[in-house]
Amino acid sequence: MKYLNENQIQDLQNAKWAICYTTIEGNYKNIIEKVNIPVFGCSSFQGVFTPKGFLKGTHFLASYDEDNIQSYAVIKKTTLDNAKDQGQETIREIIQQLGQPNVLLLHATPGYEEKIIEGIEEVIKSQIPIYGGSAADNDISGKWFVFKNNEFFQEGFLLVGFKSDAIYGAFLGGYLPTDKKGIVTKADGRVIYEIDHKPAAEVYNKWTNGAIQSYLESGGVILAPTTMHPIGRYIDEIFGVKMYLLSHPHMVIKENKALSMFTEFKEGDEIFLMTGHKNALIYRAKQVIDRALGFRKPDKIKGAINIYCGGCVGAIMDDIEQVIKQYNYSLKDAPYVGAATFGEQGCFVGKEKHNRHGNLMADSIIFG
Repeated sequence: MKYLNENQIQDLQNAKWAICYTTIEGNYKNIIEKVNIPVFGCSSFQGVFTPKGFLKGTHFLASYDEDNIQSYAVIKKTTLDNAKDQGQETIREIIQQLGQPNVLLLHATPGYEEKIIEGIEEVIKSQIPIYGGSAADNDISGKWFVFKNNEFFQEGFLLVGFKSDAIYGAFLGGYLPTDKKGIVTKADGRVIYEIDHKPAAEVYNKWTNGAIQSYLESGGVILAPTTMHPIGRYIDEIFGVKMYLLSHPHMVIKENKALSMFTEFKEGDEIFLMTGHKNALIYRAKQVIDRALGFRKPDKIKGAINIYCGGCVGAIMDDIEQVIKQYNYSLKDAPYVGAATFGEQGCFVGKEKHNRHGNLMADSIIFG
């Protein structure tokens, strides 16, 4: 495998396929149209993770015959109403064309990632791990997109199946639970109205010692003051280590002091206030690689796809090159590309496998 930038298009022509991440301000369509192999990916927030740094522009991880990695990619234009059905249809097509893949890579536009996963899961029953992240732009203005060659969709998803002798993956939060917890007593989709029968924003504000106090009366977007204080849900544990799915509070709805989130909730969910800090977010780039490899010590890492939350990128932008150093060291300088995303998908592997959509998280697919 090779990492290539937009000035190395000629080196792509002999590849079998390539994953591509790009920022939205560049000449990405013209660049991608010059490529005559299957190339697929999504837009990324503010930059792309590469071995050379967190860079603007269009960047590729290319796979060649000698890598012996098969891929099959399907892109769909979708709506909320048909996302689940499209998820089912897409995974069936991948299995028909590729056989059962070892791992799936999902890139969706933000909004209904759970519905897509629900459709996929009805077919695979958690037997295939899903990793990935939601397409992003630079300012949450909806300019994000997913693509396969010359098909670009601002509402839809890309699903890729990979087959190889050695593929590893992991999904990691990097935040710790606090002693603040409660039960969701009123919710609808991505809005939590009440926690323990009290207005959700008021409860969250109390838990965080006033982090969103100024928004309780006016409402508004609260992404910045909540990045280090997501909501967590316990999923499973392994070797005594508990695993939490993270959710990022998005807005305070002033009419009823509800919390709009970037993931779906249901009544009865037990939720925890989580806490994080800058160093932990930087170090988790190494942790997610270490968790993916586990006790395995492959002779060579062929390459990797790294996904890292865009909200966390914003919080640590001054130190973003430290994340690059963590990736380079942990992957033993193997080639990779990575996207900064507005939502992350991954597989928790504990007593059972759990494919989930979360926020403020990191995941990786490693080709051994």
